[in-house]
Amino acid sequence: MGRRARDGAEGRMRSFALEEVEDDLDEPARVLPGPGVQGTAPAHGEVPDDGAHLVAAGRGPVSGGSSGGTRPGRRLSRRARGLLGAAVAAVLVLVVGGLVVGERNEAARIERVLASPGGVRSLGADVAVLWRIDPVAGGNAPDLGRWSQPILVDGVLVVPGDPVAGYDPVTGKRLWRVAESSVPAASASRSGDQTSCSGSGPRWDRGPVVCTTSDFRPVTIFGETSEEAHLRGVEVIDPATGEVVTSRAVDGETTAATVAFTDGLATFAWGAGGQVVVTLEDLATGEVRWTRELLPDREESAVSARYLQGWPDGDGLRVEATGLSVTLDADGASVGRRAAGSWDSTLPDGGRVSMEGDGTWTVFAPDGRESFSVEGNVVPFDVTDGSVDAPLFVSDGGDVMDAAGTIARPVFSALDRRTGQTLWTGEGPLDRAVAQVGDVGVLSGAGRLWGADLATGERVWEAEGALPYGQSFTDGTDLYLVGQSGTGATRVTAISVESGQVLWATDVPELSTWTFSAGGRLVLVTDEGGLLGLG
Repeated sequence: MGRRARDGAEGRMRSFALEEVEDDLDEPARVLPGPGVQGTAPAHGEVPDDGAHLVAAGRGPVSGGSSGGTRPGRRLSRRARGLLGAAVAAVLVLVVGGLVVGERNEAARIERVLASPGGVRSLGADVAVLWRIDPVAGGNAPDLGRWSQPILVDGVLVVPGDPVAGYDPVTGKRLWRVAESSVPAASASRSGDQTSCSGSGPRWDRGPVVCTTSDFRPVTIFGETSEEAHLRGVEVIDPATGEVVTSRAVDGETTAATVAFTDGLATFAWGAGGQVVVTLEDLATGEVRWTRELLPDREESAVSARYLQGWPDGDGLRVEATGLSVTLDADGASVGRRAAGSWDSTLPDGGRVSMEGDGTWTVFAPDGRESFSVEGNVVPFDVTDGSVDAPLFVSDGGDVMDAAGTIARPVFSALDRRTGQTLWTGEGPLDRAVAQVGDVGVLSGAGRLWGADLATGERVWEAEGALPYGQSFTDGTDLYLVGQSGTGATRVTAISVESGQVLWATDVPELSTWTFSAGGRLVLVTDEGGLLGLG
């Protein structure tokens, strides 16, 4: 039976002690006022003055056979309340944790999209120019047909010119500018000069930045006057600070190219006897680490125009010249000669495909290891959402006539990126693999654009009419096509990857020659050589 409350501290203390002891006992529930009922239930641990428990009207059957009475409600014990609180807390933790994990996954997805070639932040129909970088002297010279491509290295937009400068691609703010070039000025008798820059690594997106300056000299070939570039100097720049790590003048009569390789500077030059001389110098000190002489095929060299170039190829250094194709390792040793006429292209995931002279394509993983070889025409995606599982396409037929005068029906197949296994085959021409977003591939052929389920090849949509464009980009959800409008402006068209529906199309009143993505920003290069950041 409940104990009557008494005035004074002693009564309150005894009532509190009773609460602790009798925590598991049935206690009367509070009375909720119903129709015609006024007042509130007694406080916990108290009873009315007549010493009898109140009953709640309409709360169920009569308890204990007492006329008009009901079974008293049961209040949760301290233990039950503790368990209920723990359960609620656990649910809250799961919900909040799920939201946090979801936000982290979404942030990771966006980061993956922006890190991939062609990845941009979401755009709207109100897309407009947010920042502008004016043409730089010694960089782009459209009137002379010269273009020096801006590059993104370690997150910095490096703009070639005199001087070279680095910008924040998101805001367009200049971060640094090379104070003074150590490359000697071109002779007044020459027709101007040009600076070009490149990053390092397999995707040319890591520091240091190697900038070369060449002068152009007029030459006459078969009665026609043209220009010939002669390398004059090189500067190696830290993309984070703009500091010149090293710089030097070079002999433009013999030196053809220079690139960053491992932590050194590789130079490619012609020797006096027609041999190719490759030299690797320490970036910091200029000390020569090794020199290698390579002999081209003399017969091919005698009948073909002379050229020489080189670039990092995975862990090796690729050397291409008239009558020569070879890869060197970090110590200058040859790791294999390649067939003449081979051609390489970098894949969106950092791997590459190489076409040999016989038309066979070899696919390499991002770490440089060979994955598989295939015949036909390899068609990689122009842009992806950063997925490493995006398939490659190979097309065949439709353009070659056999001895009987028959042209094979065009077909294309989706291949597993790692193994080369055929996932599915489709009929018809495939001109471009425009974009991979999630499990949908946007493909183009015979002037038509359609979306395909990458798992099965099933067409999920086909765009109405022709959609002329030059380049494509994605934010991981929608597809953005960039091309020229009929009024001399640049048109940006947004398409839903899920349905193929045109969401919006906006004209930017500037004519662009080409477009690229940098740090998630869509950047236009104008016909005058300026840069425009859109958002």
